[in-house]
Amino acid sequence: MEALKTALQLLQQNNFKITKQRQYLLNYLYQQADFYISLAQLDQKMRLLFPNMSHDTIYRNVKEMQEIGILETKMFANGLRVKFQCDFHKQEHSHFICQQCGRALEIPLPDFSAVKKSLENCQINQYHVEVWGVCSHCHKKTTSKV
Repeated sequence: MEALKTALQLLQQNNFKITKQRQYLLNYLYQQADFYISLAQLDQKMRLLFPNMSHDTIYRNVKEMQEIGILETKMFANGLRVKFQCDFHKQEHSHFICQQCGRALEIPLPDFSAVKKSLENCQINQYHVEVWGVCSHCHKKTTSKV
């Protein structure tokens, strides 16, 4: 719940109004924080509750929230997906991302001491590690059909 409060504070600090629509969007993605949700699914969910909300408004909010660090987007084979990502207090980690259902599992970062040593005369500002594949849940569904 702390991450949700942080997200709302970030919106306010960046001069965004805290509307019912923004609160619902954040709350929904927070509840689904282990998954990358398709924009189409998010759009459908939002327009179910707020029928007058346009596609453009939803996509613009996602883009703006991504720019200030509340949401993360990834391109999947079937289009762009979005995930709540506003937890700055966690230990550094990476993700295993299921290409079928969008589940994101936290995994520890590998030891980069050898990489850092080989780049000792360089300044490393950022690095990013992701592992993509099929989660155990989707794998079970696939193998049980065979």
